[in-house]
Formats: sequence, C-alpha cells, structure tokens
Amino acid sequence: MIKYLTYGVSPFQQNCRIVFCPDNRNAVIADPGDSARELALEAEKLKLNPVAILLTHGHQDHAGAAQDLARLLNIKIIGPEHGDAFLLEGMSYQGQMLGLPPVDNFAPDMWVTDGQELDLQLNEPVKVIHTPGHTPGGVCYYFEKSGFLLSGDTLFAGSVGRTDFPRGNARDLVQSITEKLFLLPDSVKVLSGHGPETTIGNEKKHNPSLAYMMHLAK
Repeated sequence: MIKYLTYGVSPFQQNCRIVFCPDNRNAVIADPGDSARELALEAEKLKLNPVAILLTHGHQDHAGAAQDLARLLNIKIIGPEHGDAFLLEGMSYQGQMLGLPPVDNFAPDMWVTDGQELDLQLNEPVKVIHTPGHTPGGVCYYFEKSGFLLSGDTLFAGSVGRTDFPRGNARDLVQSITEKLFLLPDSVKVLSGHGPETTIGNEKKHNPSLAYMMHLAK
C-alpha cells in the first residue's frame, strides 16, 4: 500500500505530498510549491528515492519550485495537461499576480492526458484524470489500489477551485467534478491542494460551494 506525507508550502499553505512505496522506497513529489531545497532534504532524511515530480496544474503556488527540485534531484517533471502551457510559459509573470517571488518559465518533461496510466515505479499504476475548470490543463492523479486522489485545486473539503483566474471556467469545473471525480468510489480519499482531506462520498453529500457553482453554471 502506497503511503504519503503532507507538507504545507508557499505563503498560501499549499499541500505538497511526498507519495512513496514503503517496499522499494521510490517516491514522487506532487506540487512542490516554493520549497525545492527543503523537500530534497526531507526525501534524503526519509531515505527515499524520488523518481519524478507531479504537477496538478500550472499555478505558481503549486509549481514554482518544480524546476529547482528537478535539478537538485535529477528527476523529471510530469504534468499537467497541455492546456496549462500558457501558465508555465508565463511563470515569470505569475509572481506579480499572486504576490510571490518570480521564477523562470518552463515546460514539463512530459505533459499528461486524460485516462493516461503512469508507471511511477511505485508498484501501483497511477491514473490521470483531466479536470479542467480551475485551469484548462488541471489534472488529478488517482491511486486506485491505495484509494486516494491527488485533486490539486479542483475539489476541496466543502469547496471547489476558483474559476476567476485566467481561463478558468465554472461550467468545466462542475463537469469535471460531477462527471469524472464523482464516478469514483465514495471511499476514495481526496487529498486537496489546500485544506484538510475529505472523501468523494462526503463531497457528494456536503459541498455547498459545488451546489452554488452548479447553479451558476446552468
């Protein structure tokens, strides 16, 4: 069974996850925020072997440290979907919008696509679910065997991702959640980009923000 650890990074307290297989000690680092050196040291302290960086979307509070971390660990950056190319190619300007220090523009080593199955050397395949809305290229990563979802800023406990950033779309977000994520088992843990963990079942029943967004998207 895959395990994960959560770290609050960036001034926005974004949830970075180190996801690892306890058997072979291979790990992926999802959404490193602004904490390249700290996360590299943490992986070393835990005696893990990082094999890749996963990005759920292209906002700087999630992706800002990806380049530096990739260089430090000599690993590849995977994701998001190509629709977020404009965000990563404009990374140097995002700091002005978000009040964060500027970082260089970049592209990942591999864009991902909806339904793609990734072999990340964790002894478990990882499924890509393209969930546009918060950003056009936003994705979630589904660890079916271990029963959890890295949802980025698509779905939160009791809330959903903002759609007032460039190229955000409320209708797309509602469809991503209701027509893709809500097809997963109710027991699946949702590991959101901000805030506490939740489950698919809980968000089906108790998510007032989604109900409001569904009303707006009509």
